[in-house]
Amino acid sequence: MKTPSKVSKSPSSSKSPKNSGLTGAQYVSVVNSATQLGSSFADYAAEAERTEQVKAQSLRDMHVSNNEVQIAHYKLTERTDELSVERMKLENARKAADDSHERWMMDHESREELAKILREKLNQSTITEQELLILQNLYVPASDK
Repeated sequence: MKTPSKVSKSPSSSKSPKNSGLTGAQYVSVVNSATQLGSSFADYAAEAERTEQVKAQSLRDMHVSNNEVQIAHYKLTERTDELSVERMKLENARKAADDSHERWMMDHESREELAKILREKLNQSTITEQELLILQNLYVPASDK
């Protein structure tokens, strides 16, 4: 077998940079656009973070406000219950006073009726000694009895 004396190599490619077709001004414009894009992305990220912070603060404020509303509602309910109990006490006191007055009026009317009957007996001279004592005691104030 024969050994080749010379191995042919493929022609070497040139190491010179290929021309991308951009001029210097266009290259500067692309770099500026990329810088603006990076800046815009950073601004977007900052705004997204601020939005999340505002959202979180709004949720906290909403919960605090909700708690304040619940506390106010609880206090209102408590005060309503207190007023209801107070109203019931006043109604009971008024009813007791009305009942007491009614009993006093009935007692007074029965005393007047009894006194009228006993005076008629006194005028007719048919009154007994015990009835005369009752007639005298009818006009004695209750605190003296």
